[in-house]
Amino acid sequence: MDNQYFAAKEAKEAVAVMMAKMGAWTNNLQANGYLEKLKSSWSAYHGAYYSDATSGHQITFGGVEGELVNLPVNHVRNLGTHILNMTTSTRPSMEARATNTDYKSLTQTLLANGLLEYYMREKRLERYLKTAVEYAIVMGSGYVRLSWNSTSGEMYDFNEDTQSPIYEGDVEFSNLSPFDVVVDSTKEHQNHDWINCRSWKNKHDLIAKYPEFSREIAGLKTKSQLQDQMMISIAFDETDDVSIYEFFHKRSEALPDGRYILYLSPEIVLYDGPLPYRQIPVFRISPSDILGTPYGYTTLFDLLPLQDAFNSLMSTVLTNQNAFGVQNILVPRGADIVISQLSGGLNIIEANTQVGEPKALNLTQTPAEVFKMIEVLRQEMETLSGVNSVARGQPEASLNSGAALALVQSMAIQFMSGLQASYVALIEDVGTALIQTLKDYAAVPRVAAISGVRSRTYMKEFKGDDLQAVSRVVVDVGNPLARTTAGRVQMAEQMLQMGLIKNPNDYFTVINTGKLEVLNEGIQAELLLIKGENEKMMGAEGVPVLDIDDHRNHIIEHKAILADPDLRRDPMLVKLVLSHIQEHIDALRNGDPDLLSLLGQQPLAPQGPPPGAPPQGPGPKANGPMADMMMPPQQGIQGMIQDGARIQGPGIEGGVGMPNMPKPPAPFKDLPTNPADVPLQ
Repeated sequence: MDNQYFAAKEAKEAVAVMMAKMGAWTNNLQANGYLEKLKSSWSAYHGAYYSDATSGHQITFGGVEGELVNLPVNHVRNLGTHILNMTTSTRPSMEARATNTDYKSLTQTLLANGLLEYYMREKRLERYLKTAVEYAIVMGSGYVRLSWNSTSGEMYDFNEDTQSPIYEGDVEFSNLSPFDVVVDSTKEHQNHDWINCRSWKNKHDLIAKYPEFSREIAGLKTKSQLQDQMMISIAFDETDDVSIYEFFHKRSEALPDGRYILYLSPEIVLYDGPLPYRQIPVFRISPSDILGTPYGYTTLFDLLPLQDAFNSLMSTVLTNQNAFGVQNILVPRGADIVISQLSGGLNIIEANTQVGEPKALNLTQTPAEVFKMIEVLRQEMETLSGVNSVARGQPEASLNSGAALALVQSMAIQFMSGLQASYVALIEDVGTALIQTLKDYAAVPRVAAISGVRSRTYMKEFKGDDLQAVSRVVVDVGNPLARTTAGRVQMAEQMLQMGLIKNPNDYFTVINTGKLEVLNEGIQAELLLIKGENEKMMGAEGVPVLDIDDHRNHIIEHKAILADPDLRRDPMLVKLVLSHIQEHIDALRNGDPDLLSLLGQQPLAPQGPPPGAPPQGPGPKANGPMADMMMPPQQGIQGMIQDGARIQGPGIEGGVGMPNMPKPPAPFKDLPTNPADVPLQ
């Protein structure tokens, strides 16, 4: 019996075992019915209810002689699309977090936030995330794969030895379906040790990149020839794409460096080495999981039988209308009807009325129970999916206020909390992996269009070292009410009444996006400025004071530097901080009152003696040992700065502390300094 871990075996042996596991995975899916469930959900979502994928978008006829009319009305697609839009319509805000809170780390997080926005917008990461959500809604799970492409981006150098260009490289994304990802089917969780995924690549590109395997690659079956059980059964045009597999194994006790194998078959191993990423770069999203299995579960599975019943009843109504829609006339036998035509298109009908008159035969009437059942099925599908009538644009007549509509729609969003939580986790994982990959591989400077204030952009040069302080990415989902138009309007109106919105741009930004960051951008920028000034002063560097500063907040935050007892023992730092605080006080006292009033700051009264006070002058000089302590202190912080030479701290030369105590009188100079030396009486 071979006790060696398959993932630790030689590359070709490990690939052979992996290929066998892929076959077992497919057999398990087919045996437990999950494969058929995936195909049925995919078919229903795309309207393929009958013979082929296109029949769902036209009326077809069935029965022995085509007497039955098949009418599909695709509520599954409609409900699934609403779930997708409610989940992804408002982008959750991503925020990079740093390991420290110093100024450099905070500025790196701002760069990271801009890069996340750049990749979401310019590199279409948001599109891949949305596609993964759609896969999860339709087939229970979806995947986003991240990779570093060293031949992407602009060329920045040329290798003279190999006569080949050297590129910047960049992060690339792709989507994988449940048919393309194989894991250990015995796991009851998603913390997998290994993942094997499949993608498609033009075989001629592979031959050009790996000429040593040209003959073997040319003999591989293409995508159109591989109609296996892991693919949706639809017709493919002829293609040159072949399947390429990637085996990822995380770092563990058995494989401390992890493992990555790129292969086409057991005979064609293109690369074998340690895992090149900090974690397996394949990220999953699922509304929920089938307990005890690694399989995803979606609400659309529950809608499939209801959709079939809905189609059947709609087809029944249309079959009846189609068969008897042309008016039929019932004529009693022996009526002897004769029609004579007059001028002007008039007709004379002669009949034996003793037998009976002809009358219309109404066979198109469908029982009312059929229409009631159709409505019941529609309501049940909305109940199971969590997409109510308000979200579908057909609110009930009783919901006639904006607040009620917003509340009902927010309840629909909260129903999808499982999918929403998985969506947030997916964005966090992909965002963190993106920043980590740029840290590890972005070795040369590159330029990106970084999102600025109010979504304006500017060009920013960066490299991996500029992101070293960033540790992870977190996502804030926000209030479900802010993700509906009615809810955002209500929020904007309330904040306008409270005085929090002060200009039309902020008002419309809240309505359009639901983002409240626009209301405190200036506050955040001011706090970041203060933190930067604090760090510069702690580095013995002076910083200027401007009249437009928020002087009160600057003073409060700057004094926090001296809240550390150790820092107070540094006379230079104390003098620097107090001098800077005094400059803010002078700005409040001597600044333009109109400017301070516009900034919402209260000017200070000019310094001087109060009205009616006697003129100050030198008083009588005190004599004796307590004279130094009786000297009048200097006024304000400036006095503390000027008197720093005579204000000593214990053990500090020239430091700031309590005044020197006078020496004791001569009769007491021989007192013992140690209490233990005092003789007992």
